[in-house]
Amino acid sequence: MSKAINTDSTISLSVTMLIKVGFLIMVVTGSWYQAQMKFAEQETRIKNLEDKVVVLNASIEGMEQEHIQQLEQTVQEQKSLLQKIGLKR
Repeated sequence: MSKAINTDSTISLSVTMLIKVGFLIMVVTGSWYQAQMKFAEQETRIKNLEDKVVVLNASIEGMEQEHIQQLEQTVQEQKSLLQKIGLKR
């Protein structure tokens, strides 16, 4: 006849199973929170990069406008010089 499992063994097995399940839940929950923190960090980085791109675009537009004005001024100067020497009317 096989020995019957006494009640102490059953309780012992149940407690160890609960500890293992609890540990598994802690690991899964901790991993989920870490993933959420990483996503939030990446989202913040993306927003910062978007802001920097906007600032750079505005800066480039300003530089382009200055360059266009300089070119227009140079063209006007060249036209006036050509008129002075009589090559253009």
